[in-house]
Amino acid sequence: MNRRIIWRCKMNRTAWRFVPVLLCALVLGNTPAYAQETKTTAAEIDAKAMAPLMRMSEFLAKAQRYSVTADIGYDVDQAWGQKLEFGATRKITVQRPDRIAVDITDRDGTKRGFRFDGKQIAFFGLNEKVYATAQKSGDLDAAFAYFTRDLQMPLPMAELFSNNLPKTIKDKVSEAYWVEEATIAGTPCDHIALRNDLVDMQLWIAKGEKPVPERLVITYKLEDGEPQFWANFHDWNFAPDTPDSLFAFTPAEGAARIAFVAGMDPDAGINQ
Repeated sequence: MNRRIIWRCKMNRTAWRFVPVLLCALVLGNTPAYAQETKTTAAEIDAKAMAPLMRMSEFLAKAQRYSVTADIGYDVDQAWGQKLEFGATRKITVQRPDRIAVDITDRDGTKRGFRFDGKQIAFFGLNEKVYATAQKSGDLDAAFAYFTRDLQMPLPMAELFSNNLPKTIKDKVSEAYWVEEATIAGTPCDHIALRNDLVDMQLWIAKGEKPVPERLVITYKLEDGEPQFWANFHDWNFAPDTPDSLFAFTPAEGAARIAFVAGMDPDAGINQ
């Protein structure tokens, strides 16, 4: 069966091979209502759940540089009613306030990536030998907003790497519940459940001095079949090597440039 036919983006149902889905959803959903805030009541916000969540968000927002690897999987609902799972391994390196590098290896071996160096956004597909760039000065949040608002593309879970993660979480969480203490890959965690109008989310946050996310599961409530996305994080490093060359983009020899178009179907550009 041709994967180009069956692989569809959950968020807009277009073929989506080249644009890298960073970790496959904003922390609590990435939709055109990017700045949407939620109204909450005290009864819906569990203080026992919010405590580790805010520790995590403040810890990550204060980290000036770090890297992490995420093994991810996600459902794609097919026209005939069956869900198929696809996935990838992603290495993410962040240097605040304005640099991020993402290297992606899909399960079929396809390699892709994303770079932002404070001046330019670049996406590239090594197997397809194509790339797209856009000039954009600013910090990480400006780059993420430009990509989602102006280019109208999902940058899944970009807000996890935001400079303003604590505020984002407060704005977007409408319900929060503490579930249990649990162990993920040998690490004791707080298992919490979060909700808003768009998604349900489960998050496992490490206990101790480094309250990093160890696992998450997102359910897209408004999508047909309520598909899920999951990610297991490992190899957190808060003192990685971050030379300027890591974030700067240089096209591979023989790679062809394609244009960014709002709401673009990257496969169409690749196949032209």
